[in-house]
Amino acid sequence: MIIQARGRVLAARSASSFKAGMGLLLMLWLPAALAQAEADWQLRQEDLATETRVWLQPRPQGLPAFRASTVLASRLSALAALLLDHKRSADWVYRTREAVLLSSDGPTRGVTLVVTAMPFPLSERESVVAWTLSQDPHTLVVTLSGQAAAPAPPPHPERVRMTAIESRWTFAPRADGRVDVQFEGQGEPGGNLALPLLRDFAAAAVWEGPWRTVLALREMVGKPEYAQAQLPFIREPAK
Repeated sequence: MIIQARGRVLAARSASSFKAGMGLLLMLWLPAALAQAEADWQLRQEDLATETRVWLQPRPQGLPAFRASTVLASRLSALAALLLDHKRSADWVYRTREAVLLSSDGPTRGVTLVVTAMPFPLSERESVVAWTLSQDPHTLVVTLSGQAAAPAPPPHPERVRMTAIESRWTFAPRADGRVDVQFEGQGEPGGNLALPLLRDFAAAAVWEGPWRTVLALREMVGKPEYAQAQLPFIREPAK
């Protein structure tokens, strides 16, 4: 009985040591993996005057992921109000023809149908995006994340449905009173990328889309209807 008890103790100690060792390896590996992931981002476009930049990150399959950023003087409510105004999306989001709110669970959650214009003779694209807006109570960072909704309504017969899509906006307040804006995501346009016209369009749109969208956001957010917006679920930094 004593031998068995000692055996169980040794086994428990070995299991504990193994878990601790694995935990240590994981702690050592994660920063290196994250650093490598960050190193994979390649600067594609930059405007020093507005501190606007776009990076691309190659993916093993499909189009690269994108990350666009800028810095601007704005209230967090103004930025959030702009993103939540689906009826005006076509005024500033790259190639968006219309955005229709299909359903919502309060002002910070919903599902939106987005129709994207394409160059002739390519068919229009559409995506059904489930999105959530939230704010960190400590840092006050506002995040709006979206991804392809499932289940989704049947696709329009004259459009191509984009089923692999995800994106995220973050608005991080800075000590100097400005806001760090970041827009990142990835997706596939649907259809056959072997077709030269679609392949060339997608290769350009993957960086041009976020670039133009972020620059347009800089202009739109200053309009009175957004600049003066008051959202009860958004807290502004103390001045």
